[in-house]
Amino acid sequence: MTRTETETILEQDVPGRTRWGVFLAILAVPTLVVAALLALLIAWLFTDDSVDTGVRKVSCAEAFAYGGAKPPTGVRDLTCSLEAGQGSRYEARFLMRNAEVSAWVAANYPDGPALRNVQCGGTDVYACMSRGPAAGQSGSVQMEIAHDSDKWSEVRYKAFTS
Repeated sequence: MTRTETETILEQDVPGRTRWGVFLAILAVPTLVVAALLALLIAWLFTDDSVDTGVRKVSCAEAFAYGGAKPPTGVRDLTCSLEAGQGSRYEARFLMRNAEVSAWVAANYPDGPALRNVQCGGTDVYACMSRGPAAGQSGSVQMEIAHDSDKWSEVRYKAFTS
């Protein structure tokens, strides 16, 4: 049998030959998915959480004034923030000498209530106070005092709209 010029020879697959284009296309999809997930994870890790929660830093004078108090003096690590939601919620955290905590509370809230040692939340809290809004004040106040060391207490002050 002789071949004519009009006949075409079909290309036959050579045994053991890999189709690299198909192989690479199959690998590209999961690789791109994993790369996108890693990029999202890295972006999430370096995102400032306060942006998403509506919490922002404010002056401590503003935070304490909302609850009818003056900022304490001689404290360490004082930070104040405002969480905007349905109502305003100010929060201040600071370290104060153990001996000065009761005097500061009594000076700012002379009409009471005083710090109490019972019915306080948390196992580390040794004193607390809850107070509704008094005349001329915008918000209610909650305080929790926990020992930080032998000389210092951690005070968590919250003033919020009831």
